[in-house]
This record gives sequence, structure tokens and C-alpha cells, in this order.
Amino acid sequence: MSAFYRYLFTSALLSQRYLPPTLIFLAAMAVGTTSDNGPLQSSYAFCVLAMLVCTTWLTVAIVNHEDPTQRTITLVMIGSSLRVLAITVAVVVTWCLPLLVIGLAYPIVTGKHDLSTADLAVGAVAQLGAAMIGIAIGLLCSRLVIPRVGISMLTAAAAILLVLLVRWISPIRPIMTVLSNERTAAANAVPLALLAALSLALLVAATFATRGLSDRKD
Repeated sequence: MSAFYRYLFTSALLSQRYLPPTLIFLAAMAVGTTSDNGPLQSSYAFCVLAMLVCTTWLTVAIVNHEDPTQRTITLVMIGSSLRVLAITVAVVVTWCLPLLVIGLAYPIVTGKHDLSTADLAVGAVAQLGAAMIGIAIGLLCSRLVIPRVGISMLTAAAAILLVLLVRWISPIRPIMTVLSNERTAAANAVPLALLAALSLALLVAATFATRGLSDRKD
């Protein structure tokens, strides 16, 4: 498994497929949080939105990196499509960690905020929750489920809009609502942790659903 992780990580690095979503994330940070003087948690609410879009795009790019022939070879070598998906998710999460650090630090460096450890913890948990939902959407909109690129992109865009606009579909709206309230970071820690746990459960469900749908097609 570690050999495949290294292979996929290196392959994604050399292909530079991570660049467009990463640049979009950086541009969003520059537009949305530069010179912000409001509550730090409100800035992190914008980071949640940027993380959701970036990780969706990043997941689709990395999952679609292998063509069908390469994927067949990989499945034979690894022996389990679920294991391949789990390693792929691990690679995407690895790419998300630097973005998480940027999302935490950029609003602090470019704006004027009262900083506390609780604020950083809450921001990290919220962005991790958004990343997991983005990965879940990306898996379900990848070539493994939707072969046509155009339809895949439209579906991903529609899914992002739905999770942003409809509260009960995913934890994204509740996460942004919690970050935008006027309560302290300590008071928001528990609800955000629960929402992040729900995001993890949805990611696991999306991984199994993607595995089931792709295996049926294969």
C-alpha cells in the first residue's frame, strides 16, 4: 500500500494536476480574506468555501489521473478497489494539509484579528470538515462514476451549490453558520467537532458508494 501511495503521490506531483485547484484556493484567499479586520472565525468561514471547491477539483483530478487501462493494472496489483480508493483519498488529504496551513495562516498575516489557540483549532476542524465533503463530492463525480468529463464537471458544480444552499444535505452550511455567529471559539468547538465527524461519515459512505458503482461498471 505504501508503494502505491508513493507512486500516486509522485505521479500527481509530476503531472501538476494539483496546480489549478491550488491556484484557485490561493486566489480565493487573496480576494476573500486580505485586510479583513472582522472576527477570525468569519474569515475561516470563507476558507471553508474555498477548501470545498478546491478539494472537489483536486479529488477529480487525482482520481482521473489514471486512464482505464492503468487503473485495471493497478487493481490487479493491489487486489482491492476499496484499498485503491482509500489510498487515493489519503493522497488527496496529504495535498490538502498545506492548503489547510495556508487557510489558517493567511487571514492572520494579511488581516488584523485577535488570535487564540481555540480560533486556530476551530478553523482547522472546520476546514478539515469541508475538505472531507469536497473529497466525497469529487469521488462521486470522478470518471469512476461519471465517465463524461463535461457531465462530471456540471454535476460537481451542482453538488457544490446544493451543499452550500441547502442546510440538511451536508454539514457545510451548518459549519459556515457556526463560524459566522458571535460565539467564542471555545463555545463553537463542540458543534464543529460533531459536524466534522459527520463529514467523515459522509466521506466513508461516498467511498463505499464509489467503489460499488465503479466495480459494477468494471
